[in-house]
Amino acid sequence: MQLSKKNIIIFFSLIISILLSVYFVNKFDAYHLDGRTHVMLKEETYAHWRQGALIIEQLKNKVNFFITGNEVFTKPLPQRIVALYSVILNFEIMDIETQSINLGYKLPFLILQSLIYYLSVLFFYKHLSSYFNERIKIIVLLFLCLEPTINQFHSSFWTESYYFSIQLIIFGLTLKLSKTNIDFLMLGFLLGVLFLQRTIGLFYIFIIIFYFIFFTNEKKFKIFFLTLAPYILIIFLLGMHNYLRADRFYFIPTESSYSQYRYFTRSILVSKLNKSINEINKSEIKKAKDWIDTELPEAKKFDLELNKSLLELARSIDDENLRISFYGFISKRNKEILLEYPLETIKKAIKGAVHFSVLNPFFIYYDYEYFKNYGSNIIGDFYFSEKHKELIPYRIFYSGIIYFVVIFGILKLLRQNFKLSILCIISVLYYYVLLGWYGKTRLFVPTLIYFSIFFGVGLDFLISKIKKITY
Repeated sequence: MQLSKKNIIIFFSLIISILLSVYFVNKFDAYHLDGRTHVMLKEETYAHWRQGALIIEQLKNKVNFFITGNEVFTKPLPQRIVALYSVILNFEIMDIETQSINLGYKLPFLILQSLIYYLSVLFFYKHLSSYFNERIKIIVLLFLCLEPTINQFHSSFWTESYYFSIQLIIFGLTLKLSKTNIDFLMLGFLLGVLFLQRTIGLFYIFIIIFYFIFFTNEKKFKIFFLTLAPYILIIFLLGMHNYLRADRFYFIPTESSYSQYRYFTRSILVSKLNKSINEINKSEIKKAKDWIDTELPEAKKFDLELNKSLLELARSIDDENLRISFYGFISKRNKEILLEYPLETIKKAIKGAVHFSVLNPFFIYYDYEYFKNYGSNIIGDFYFSEKHKELIPYRIFYSGIIYFVVIFGILKLLRQNFKLSILCIISVLYYYVLLGWYGKTRLFVPTLIYFSIFFGVGLDFLISKIKKITY
């Protein structure tokens, strides 16, 4: 039996991904010098594993699965994946008493997410057949299988790998020429799961519905109903989970009410008012305390000296229902600041979007390597290190090569397949509009799923031109 090119590429790419995971686990499945903080699982990834361990403990104590967990502060699905993984392997992922991640049993998790990703690539490749020639398809396949900015995440515990897999299946189903009712139902379901895996996926359903309504011959009502129904069901079930658990119907993770304020808006106040972060925090906490006294008098009184930020203040509110109301105040305060300083907001958003676009194939390695011999207190400081500065020229050069090819692909595909071009372009813009202000390159990586099409078309075009010149 002769193996096809695509199967060989996918097989060897999977092996490379697994070998990288083996290397990382052997080197970094360890604690920092504090003897407690895990090198590979910290900050957000630690939170998912901690919540997964909590769910397991609750299940052991006979808590109904549907009401397990705590406040949905961040993505709700990753913690459930971790809990399921713990059950399947019969491995306690955390020492509940010390709150530290237990060592061992990391590699199967990484192998599984790599396997799911490459199967998703295979599914997506299958539905490219009616759109492109063999060379373009192989280039797209090579990009998705080997581009390091994407593939480093399969050897990490961030939420990206599963998110990419869901993206690819959605993309493949969208491109499928002859769709059944089941396909549309599956699309709606997966769009809901996309949101559960990462909050940014919440509004992507509107991109897909827009594409179907304006660029296909499918019956509009059927598309709208069959795609939206399972999506709404997932949103409703998440809201009911919170309602039964905390007596409050909500489905958007509370992190979304705070993240823009924390990572973007607060720095506008620092710049415009010429004050330090600590001074801004103190004045903002005073405003928040006044609001609590007026709007949430039933909440306990706070010692302002014990709360160094609005997030700490929020987390000091024991009642989740009241805490959700306070997150609403933070969201409202965030909008007030942005509207008060529109020029500074636009300038900072543009700067963030530029940084957002610079690819970072080194992210996961240095997320591990830089912290392995340090205490947990310096987490996040790599961005201010000399090593980070040294890598910037290499990242810009690499990004430039990718975008050079992509530009040719955009121009070529707009003439060849306008509908597909628009789908890819608005998908990329979706992430720019919702996350570009943040400036974090990790959040840009999902756009590479759509850029892969332009890269394939662009490189094919350039190869054809070079051949003509050569011969």
